[in-house]
Amino acid sequence: MMIKTKTTTLALLIASSMMLAACGDGNDGKDGVDGENGQPGVPGQPGGNGLNIDMADEAIANISSARYENGIITVDFSLENSQGVGLIGLNGTNPFHDFRFSLAQLQIKDGTELKQWFSLLNETTNDAGTTFEQGFEKINDCPECLTDHQDGTYTYTFNTNLTTADDPAGVTFDPQLTQRIAIEMQFEYDSGHELAENAHFDWIPSTNASEGIETRDLVTMQTCYTCHQPDSLKAHGGRRLDMENCQSCHNGIVTDPNAISVELGHMVHAIHMGPHREGKDSEGNVVPMPYTIAGYGGAHAFDYPAFPTKPFMDCAACHVEDDTLADKDLWLANANANACTGCHTDKPAQHKSDKNPELTCTDCHSAAVHNDHAKPYQAAKAYDAVVTNVAISVANEISFDMKIMDEAGNLVSQAEVYKQGYSKPYVVVSWDVEKDYPDFDQSPYSQRRIDIKDPAKATWNSDNSVSVKVAMNFPSDIASRSLEVLPVLKVCFEEDSANRVSCDATNAYPAYVQTEAYRTILNDTATVVAKRRAIIDEQTCYDCHSYEFYHDSNGVNCIACHTNDKKLGAVEDANGDALASGEMKSTSFMYKAHKAQGHDNGHGGSGTILKTDCTTCHAEVEGWGGKAYGFELGRNAGQAHAVPSFIPGKNNDPALTPVATWYASSDAASCISCHQKYLSDAAMAHMQNNGAYFGPDKQEAKDAKEACATCHSPEKIMEHHGHQL
Repeated sequence: MMIKTKTTTLALLIASSMMLAACGDGNDGKDGVDGENGQPGVPGQPGGNGLNIDMADEAIANISSARYENGIITVDFSLENSQGVGLIGLNGTNPFHDFRFSLAQLQIKDGTELKQWFSLLNETTNDAGTTFEQGFEKINDCPECLTDHQDGTYTYTFNTNLTTADDPAGVTFDPQLTQRIAIEMQFEYDSGHELAENAHFDWIPSTNASEGIETRDLVTMQTCYTCHQPDSLKAHGGRRLDMENCQSCHNGIVTDPNAISVELGHMVHAIHMGPHREGKDSEGNVVPMPYTIAGYGGAHAFDYPAFPTKPFMDCAACHVEDDTLADKDLWLANANANACTGCHTDKPAQHKSDKNPELTCTDCHSAAVHNDHAKPYQAAKAYDAVVTNVAISVANEISFDMKIMDEAGNLVSQAEVYKQGYSKPYVVVSWDVEKDYPDFDQSPYSQRRIDIKDPAKATWNSDNSVSVKVAMNFPSDIASRSLEVLPVLKVCFEEDSANRVSCDATNAYPAYVQTEAYRTILNDTATVVAKRRAIIDEQTCYDCHSYEFYHDSNGVNCIACHTNDKKLGAVEDANGDALASGEMKSTSFMYKAHKAQGHDNGHGGSGTILKTDCTTCHAEVEGWGGKAYGFELGRNAGQAHAVPSFIPGKNNDPALTPVATWYASSDAASCISCHQKYLSDAAMAHMQNNGAYFGPDKQEAKDAKEACATCHSPEKIMEHHGHQL
């Protein structure tokens, strides 16, 4: 079949032009009269002076002033980037511009210092209209309320008249009280780019004063960052960033739909109690009562490990002595019962009566009693366990004397040293400390650990000094190697007191003695023995855990017991019995620290403590090699780390797929202590191709020649984890 194409020939075009020419007489016509000039156009919008906000990588908001007149608030604010360039183009008609304003009012209880934020613009959270949450004004709901001055500054006029609006929670606006205007901004573009920012402004509308006014300033966000990471506290999908915004939203009127308070003080105390929060059921029985609130996706129970300071609640961890906080002592002088019931659930409600109808706990109780819990630990910090006369005989018996003394030099008696169950007064013997406690095959931990209340190992003398003699399998050249004797023991005090008592007293409370380990080289006692290489800033451990960790708090010297080659342990239930799943875990310090509950929430956990923020513990102050933060690879060759052969799932059948004890070379072990569960075969092959070892042969792990440090510098390792050195 032939395909025909429509064409116009040259001859046809010439003929057409000749026909048109024949129609005229050859003379041009006269030009027409010019038309009238048109009216001037409407002036265009002036050009902006700044960067369009949709092109910005960041946004910094600042509220400069506010005005109030006849029930209407008007607020002036600015948006800029970190270079100070104004961000223009914020627009209520742009669907990506989720930009909101909230209002909260500071109310002070008559005759007291007790004060609390109460939100305005409230909305109901249940069908009955009996529970409330803070509402917002959104620029998308009122584009005409926003004025863009085209230089990074804006003006927003609230659409709500506060004198005529009917607040569902019954909060009445009072222009003579401190008011807080808060900005909440979160842009989420289809490209995945996000912009989020908070800002606030406190002022008294009736006087227009913003300086020297009442506020509520008890804690800072920086204190929260002691344990939490900034990214982990970007709440509600990254929308809430600042403490002041948290306070104004989680205020004295808001609850979940089930009338459970989400006021910040109550909520924070309740969440941090975690699984230790208890209450009474309908029959009066004390039962676990973790803080549970209704939210997105249903009920959320905060029953995972929370506030890690044990075994008491150390309020000073958050309520720090900070002179920049106007209300730093308010919690001591006038504790809010809503905050008290965050920890104590319904127990204080038993005291509600005609004499105390509002349940003011401080009418009878001083909040300062919470500080009393720390007194035994504070006293124990001044105690010392002094080791002397250390010797090792040719028969491989180590002998030494020890005195446990208080601040005045008085010796502690045997009855005042605690021993119960797993908690025993140990002295742990180690060597090659400066080499990271490398290998104790010839004398495992069970032999190196000495119970000083075991009469077969220690003698308590009449003056309360202790003499120890124990056989141990030492290396043949032990006299020329570093030797460490580490006391790990508790002394009993009266509860909430610095007074020492016998441990069989009903009010006895044991606290760890925090003393330096004794270190020496027996044939060169003049030499100063190096400590273990600095990897972490030990203070960061105390900042989160306070005075006591899981079962020790003597210098964070956990690796003296939890050595790199310590055997695997079974995952246990609450009774200490091995779980049927057969899952085994390494008990070395590195593994335990990385895998501890609360430390390992970055992969499917709560998100509260993000795993990738390694600088929480690896701080610059004490980091290996200064700013290397302990991340420099290749510095610990010749080690063999006991690791599980794989990480089994919950339905693992140990009879079919048992977990074996394998060993990893040093650099490989440091990586898989976090990542083993998520490593692909390709990642494992990459490590092995670069000299790492992971398998059943311990000597091969020691002999491995790892080249990881060639590419994986501390800077790059930190970059992989989202940080910069």
